[in-house]
Amino acid sequence: MSENNRRELIRIADDMNGASNEETRHFISRIVRDLSNLKPSIAFVGQIKAGKSRLINGFTGQAEYLPSDVNPWTTVITDMHFGHPSGRTEGAEFHFFDNRQWQSLIAEGEELRNMFPDDEDSYKREMIEEQVEAMKTRAKLRLGESYKHLLGQHHDLEKLTTDDLARYVCAGDDPTEENAHDPGSDRGLYSDITRKAEVYFDIGHFPFPLTVTDTPGVNDPLLIREEISRQYLKESDFFVVVLSAHQALSRADLKLFRLMQALELGQIVVFINRVDELGGGAEDASKVRADVMEGLERALGNSDIDVLMGSAQWAHYALTGDETGINHDEVLAWLRAHPEQMKQYLDGVEEIKQGPGPISREGVLRFAAMIASGLPDLRRHVTRALTEGPRDEQLRMAWQHLNSFAQGELERTKAHLRAIEDESTPAAESANENDKTLTDLRTLVTQKTTEIVSDMDDVLANLRGVMDDTVAEAVSAVVRGQNGDSPLLAKGGETELNFTPLRDRMRELVQGATQVVRQRMLSELYTIDMQSNAALRALPGWQEPSDNRMNTSAVRWFRPDTTALTRGITVELRVNWLSRLISRKSVVARAERMIVQEFEMIGDDLVDTARSDLTERLNTVLDHYLALLAGHLEHRAGSGETNARAEAQVAFDLAQRITDELGAVFDAGDIEKRLTEAAE
Repeated sequence: MSENNRRELIRIADDMNGASNEETRHFISRIVRDLSNLKPSIAFVGQIKAGKSRLINGFTGQAEYLPSDVNPWTTVITDMHFGHPSGRTEGAEFHFFDNRQWQSLIAEGEELRNMFPDDEDSYKREMIEEQVEAMKTRAKLRLGESYKHLLGQHHDLEKLTTDDLARYVCAGDDPTEENAHDPGSDRGLYSDITRKAEVYFDIGHFPFPLTVTDTPGVNDPLLIREEISRQYLKESDFFVVVLSAHQALSRADLKLFRLMQALELGQIVVFINRVDELGGGAEDASKVRADVMEGLERALGNSDIDVLMGSAQWAHYALTGDETGINHDEVLAWLRAHPEQMKQYLDGVEEIKQGPGPISREGVLRFAAMIASGLPDLRRHVTRALTEGPRDEQLRMAWQHLNSFAQGELERTKAHLRAIEDESTPAAESANENDKTLTDLRTLVTQKTTEIVSDMDDVLANLRGVMDDTVAEAVSAVVRGQNGDSPLLAKGGETELNFTPLRDRMRELVQGATQVVRQRMLSELYTIDMQSNAALRALPGWQEPSDNRMNTSAVRWFRPDTTALTRGITVELRVNWLSRLISRKSVVARAERMIVQEFEMIGDDLVDTARSDLTERLNTVLDHYLALLAGHLEHRAGSGETNARAEAQVAFDLAQRITDELGAVFDAGDIEKRLTEAAE
């Protein structure tokens, strides 16, 4: 996703709005709004002591912005906005909890824990409720009378320092412990009531606007901070899961991955941090990486998650020059063990030598440390994944809609100019006739839309029923086992059941049903197109424009979102503890009922998502088509003004310029190829 392309499209769309009718302006304004808000978010998540804050400093190039010597530092969600659509490049906003949001935090935490229940979760709600009350008590002690007035409010700071940040997101001293709180220090002053921090920067070294999020640790001793991290996961598009090389892929890490699957989250990359602390250097790190990849495959059945390695400490030295704990021989040994990074280093040194200034030994060492840190690789990985992902498709779809309007405007202005120059051209019909025709076409579209949606709902209702039957049959077969020997009653502890065939069948069902809907939808859109063009050709003096065909690509390129099928169904039914609640004979029936319910929820999500996506694409096609028709009818009317020829020439020149500028942004053939590949 090129930032220059995005900005250029917004500029061109603004120019187009100045020469468009009201209906077209409405549609183009929506495209501009979507392009302006095209800002991906990247969340760094993982256990405390994994080095997230220092890693984020290296990733963003902000050096010591997030202090890493405070444990734990982050007690609230901190969004670092780079190149925010608002244009803001400094300062921060801090949003405070109110009582309703605290209660919601407890309730939503209960839902997340119920996704993967285990024998440790039974007491967590009570503990979290106690910790919320403790947060309120600390806040009252720190803030005094101002406490109740701050709830639900926010602070907006035009300028921000690290000390300012510490007042809102750092844990600070506990004022409830005698002599532990320094009255002269305001570190953590607002942290207990701060729900979210938003900090603003310029775009920096990133190729497009994005948000980088620092989260509390998922194994934080204070469960409330863990709940905040888990619940915020749904807000981000990309995730960097930070593991410590000393304790990679613990049980807590695996539970985090399963939760991320269950929440149908976006793209994920794993970064194994603190490799500089491994005694065996690159060799030990390679073994750790292999263990992590094997563990992910075994636990999730998914080998598509990339695993990178590096050291936030090396990046810290590269940015600050602080050599504490740095062994340059180990850095160079790491580079020698990784040929691609060594090539980056050697190429970079050559480039430095070609520079105007002298090359220093320290500069070379710091450059080597940055390459070895793995942070440049992580930045490239993340930005490439975002560039080539759904946001790139969104950018190209926006281009196609704008280009369609531009081509239509060019044809209309050309025809209008030709009509003025041709004295034999019959006079245009009145504006009232144009309005009546457009009203009739809108009525036609509305009626057909109702029929299309009704037909789609019938197909999807049938899909829902078939899927429920499939789930019930498949789950029963897996849970009850062959010959009635349920694996849940076998000896051993934790039991993993294989539902891969069921997931594959559910995917086939939703793909088949949506293919039927898509084809029927395209057929009805073709009918609308034909009837509309017939109505236009019946108008006296109507001249057929070259772009008068409906653009159905948004529907044609539809493919169902099946990410819900990645949701983990891990049955952690330990008979020894479960039997305390129910008899052994009921274990199988209870498990079957629970798993059927979970898969039915997945099926509902698949159907609901498909319906929502198809409806949105249908509306996009028809809104675009009506805007085009409105433009054709507007240009059909003649002009009696003496300067009609000059005005028509200006309109044509503007349309030609906009078309040429759009062509310089993307190539139409490349757009078609990429979007077709994405659909396939």
